[in-house]
Parts: sequence; C-alpha cells; structure tokens
Amino acid sequence: MRNAYPEPAPRLLIVSYHFPPAETVGARRPAALAAFAKQQGWDVRVLTAVGADQGGAPVPVPEEHLIRIAPSPRLRRPGRSAGEPVPDGAAPPPSRLGRIRSGADRLLVKAGMELLLPDPQLNWIRPPVQNFDRGAAGWRPDVILVSGPPFSGFVVAAALARRFRVPWVADYRDLWSVGNEYWVRSALRRAVDKRLERRVLRSVAACVTVSEPLAETIHRTFGVQTHVVMNGIDRRPVPMESFATSVGVEASATTLTLAHTGYIYPGKRDPSPLIDAIALLGADATKVHLIFAGEDHGITRAAAERAGVTDSVTLLGQVSPEKSWRIQADADALVLLMWNDPRDAGTVTGKIFDYLQARRPVLLLGYEHGVAARLLRERSAGVVANDPAAIAARLREWLAVKERTGRVPAVPAAALDGLFREDQLGRYLDILRDAARGGVRRPVT
Repeated sequence: MRNAYPEPAPRLLIVSYHFPPAETVGARRPAALAAFAKQQGWDVRVLTAVGADQGGAPVPVPEEHLIRIAPSPRLRRPGRSAGEPVPDGAAPPPSRLGRIRSGADRLLVKAGMELLLPDPQLNWIRPPVQNFDRGAAGWRPDVILVSGPPFSGFVVAAALARRFRVPWVADYRDLWSVGNEYWVRSALRRAVDKRLERRVLRSVAACVTVSEPLAETIHRTFGVQTHVVMNGIDRRPVPMESFATSVGVEASATTLTLAHTGYIYPGKRDPSPLIDAIALLGADATKVHLIFAGEDHGITRAAAERAGVTDSVTLLGQVSPEKSWRIQADADALVLLMWNDPRDAGTVTGKIFDYLQARRPVLLLGYEHGVAARLLRERSAGVVANDPAAIAARLREWLAVKERTGRVPAVPAAALDGLFREDQLGRYLDILRDAARGGVRRPVT
C-alpha cells in the first residue's frame, strides 16, 4: 500500500503487554494497528511481554522489530491462560476437586486484583523500562502508543516518554479506575487506582477508546482530550469446515442452532433468560440447540439443569480461535451476552465484530440503549431482548424460517460497510501524527 502521507511518517513505538503470537483478544487491536501503520510506511517497533513461542497467531511485523521483554519475577497465573484451548469435544462436568481448584483460583485472582497495583502485571513495569535500550539497539521513537489493560503498560509508556522526551498516547480497550464495573474492587482500591491513573495521565498527549460514552468518561474525569476509534472486523478466510465436523455435533435442517463463543462474567453476563426461553418452547425445545464455547464457571450448566433443558445445551469449554470462527460461521444465529445495566452502555465488545464477520443474525441479551445494541439495530444485524417470553417468540420465528427454508437468512453484506479494521485505523494514524507534531504535553496539576 502506498504511503498516504507526503512527509516522512514518525517512528512509532507500540507498548502492549499482549501481542501475537499470543491468541488473546487483547492482542488483536494493537496488532492490527502495527500492521496498518507498517503498510502505510511508518517505522514501527513493538514492546511486548509475549515470547516468540507463546501462541500461534500471525505476527504482523518482522521479528527484528519486536522488543520482547519478559516480566520479572514470573508470577504463577491461576487457571488456564486466556485463549488456551482445551481438548476438543463437549466439556465434562467439573469434578469436586476441579470445583475446589476453580474456586481457589477465583479467590487468588480477586485478591490479586485488589492488592497488586496497578494490576497483576506490575512485574512487567521495571524490566522493559530498564532493558528497552538494549532491545531497541539504538532505535528511538517519535511517538509512543500504549494499549491497555493491563495498565502496568501505561506506567511503562509514561516512563519511556519521559526518558526520550516524546509524546505518548493511551489506548483504552477498557476503562481503568472509573467506569469499569467488570473489575470488582473495594472503594479504597478504586480511590487508589483513580489517584494513580490521574498521576500517570499528567503527561499524556491524548487518549483513545472504543466508544463515545467511554471517551466522555475519560475526558470528564481526567480532563484529557479523548478520541474514539472503534474496534473493527478482522478480515479472515471464510471457514470451510462444517459446523457438525468442527464441534462433533450432528447438524439438522430442522434444528435451530444458536452459538455463543467467549467468556461469561458471573453476575453480569447471564445466559439464564435465553435458557428459560428455550424451556418456554415446550415440545419445540428439542428443536433448538444452544452451543457454548468458552469459560462459563458452570453458570450455563446450572441454568440448563434448573430449566430442565440440558439436552438442548452443549458446553465445549474453551476452543481455539479457528474453531470459534467455524462455530460462528455455521450457526443459524449467534448469542451475544452483555450486562443489562446502563453502566454497560459504552461497552462495545470485540466479539460483536467477529459475529458481524460471520454474518449470522445476533441475539443480544444486554442493555437495550447501549452502543452495541444500537449498532446491531442500525445495521439490521440482530435483535435485543432480555425477557424470556420475548426471546422465546424470536426463537419461534427463526425456527419457523429454518423449518421452511433450511437456513436463517444471513445478515446483508452491506451491514459490514465501514466496520472493517482498515476503516477505523486511518483515523488512528492521524491522531498519532498530531501527537508527534505537538511534542511533549506539559504536566498538569
């Protein structure tokens, strides 16, 4: 791709704890930005904690442009790493020992999130600050972009910006001390986080986040100019393997197949209304098949047992990204679980763009006036419902279409217009160039 800028592009350092080859969701946004900036002729380097052997995702920049510095000391991570697949097939019920270990891991995570400041990745702050010069081999940035969480990376970026006297930009995939209800903390810990965040942002040139409500929260709280650059659809080949082959479940021309892929947050993203809706179908419940792929803490199984529809639910546990995409592409409809609360209005999960890529209609359980709900409605890409009776009515409609035609219609291709990564990232480079031109922002008090 031709360089779109008439003048030399700045040297960009991207600081991201998560980065390919790691297959975590947090690696995708910084990886997409690195690839796009490189295509546009920018001189890009990436500082990350991910080793060259820590996953299978494609790396978007040459290895010599990656500065890989491991955390120190290494801390044991409770449970399975994010993105690590489990053996194929339906997930077995957890054993008593497994439930005990899972509970202990959750307690460890909760304790770590409460006590480790700013987050459990704090052991990555000192190593990259101390060893960057050695890893960079004399290369120096004109502007620094850091993507979080984890927010330990913000501390790293601010320190390197001070050292090289260059501007830095903070990319919030999620919020930190305010507006993030998924990070459960005490009031004291929230106050400490807010104080630290304010201190770190004193020197930031600008902030970027994924939706207008989140941008307004950052600007209102910290007085920092905040831009919106949405996540986008990652172009990838259409999966060729059938749904039945990919998950080992027999497909049927008269069965309505729903699929949910990803993590379920206890107490906030609840599949119970959907499972109760299946129970309301009576005899037709046997014609609905609900697939869950991802960690759900036993929530889905308990809801299915309570509603008496366990035969309609298959739990796969965590699967590889490729299998997740195959499941999405071949389902009749996709389930997006979000929090039905006004505090979730600004959340735009990256999963919604995966679902749009699959072009299957989306059933969203969540806040009906939120950004995600509005996106689906405006694009005619899905429906929003939280009441079991309303959900059951929608399932009956889809089931009737499936029985009559053999397939629920795909979302129109036009629904994806303007939502691909490259549609969003041109604006990101403008923000970074403006920051580089503006130099170092004077600290505020």
